[in-house]
Amino acid sequence: MTSVAAREVHEWFLARGLPLVLTRRVRSRRLIARSAPVVSGIGALIAVTALIADISDGQVDVGSVVRLGVMATVLTAAPFVLYLLHRAGTTRSEAGRRSAALLVMALFVIGFPLVDRGWTGLTAAEVAGFGVIALLAIWLTYLGIGSIVLWAFRFAWLQFGALGTLMSRALPLLMLTVVVYFTGELWQLSARMTRERLWQTIGFLALVALVFMVVTIRDEVSALREDRSGPRDTAALLAGTPLATRTDPVRTPLSPAEQVNVVAVMVVAQAIQVVFFTTGLFAFFLALGTIAIPDDVTVLWSAEESCPVGQPPCAGTWFGIHVPIPQTVVHTSLFVAVLSGLYFTVSTSVDPLYRQRFFDPLVADVAVSLAGRDAYLEMEESDDRAR
Repeated sequence: MTSVAAREVHEWFLARGLPLVLTRRVRSRRLIARSAPVVSGIGALIAVTALIADISDGQVDVGSVVRLGVMATVLTAAPFVLYLLHRAGTTRSEAGRRSAALLVMALFVIGFPLVDRGWTGLTAAEVAGFGVIALLAIWLTYLGIGSIVLWAFRFAWLQFGALGTLMSRALPLLMLTVVVYFTGELWQLSARMTRERLWQTIGFLALVALVFMVVTIRDEVSALREDRSGPRDTAALLAGTPLATRTDPVRTPLSPAEQVNVVAVMVVAQAIQVVFFTTGLFAFFLALGTIAIPDDVTVLWSAEESCPVGQPPCAGTWFGIHVPIPQTVVHTSLFVAVLSGLYFTVSTSVDPLYRQRFFDPLVADVAVSLAGRDAYLEMEESDDRAR
């Protein structure tokens, strides 16, 4: 393959969320420059969150707010600058992209702790912590996590209509959870559950849902690969792609890394829809609790010792930011929404309409990617023999 054709093939696999099909040498190219947007995005998110938290506390330090605002602006603009330099495609622009990527890394690892706290005894520890985060972002970029998530998000967004259809079919579930929502024992549990314990519970339920999705989708991938062992028009699958071929490539078994990659893109695509569904329910229950339940009933149901009957319920917080919703309403709504999300995850595996609208197109798309993988390996072997 020529360098231009090889670049198109590499971009095609990355766009389809299959970076682990490519060789390690390909995935290692311009690793710092490719991981800099991820690092800048994490830094911008941290800066904006810290800025909002400082403002919401009511004790505003003007100097700290200005420094955090400048840091958030610079880190937010960095990915766009790196993208424009990459699109220019000149030698000078690539050199500028490398320099800008190194500057972003330095700002995140060293500049952010200094801007936030100045030089104190904890600054060195913060620099080490931010350095670990940057190294983790580089390693995840090498694994191609960004391309996997972007492809899964694009596919989930294109199939968003399937989620709306399934949510309409999930109305019985919604009515059941509404009944559970108005249960005093649940409100007492939520009131006495610390935010840390709540996140631990949510993490456990999310882990259960993730394991269920992985097991289910792994079986789907195995069945798909077995179906492809029979006659299949590879030329029709790859028509219009950089890997278009007139031959039928040899179908070799997937390596462990490739199996993880294929399962990961399908799991992430389904997980995004589950998150959409859970987020929608969380917003619904927040609104329901705010509208339907008076403050005195909130205090009575939750039986909060720090908020006696006759007094307003304890104010809510969200990642350190004060929100105009009682804390118990936030906890109860989040807990019920996550439980509903777990039920949604299980029900989608057996719902025929969901499978027709979302899962079957996902499997068909992955079939094209696997056909391209076989053609790519055959082309690589041909190039090696030609050398």
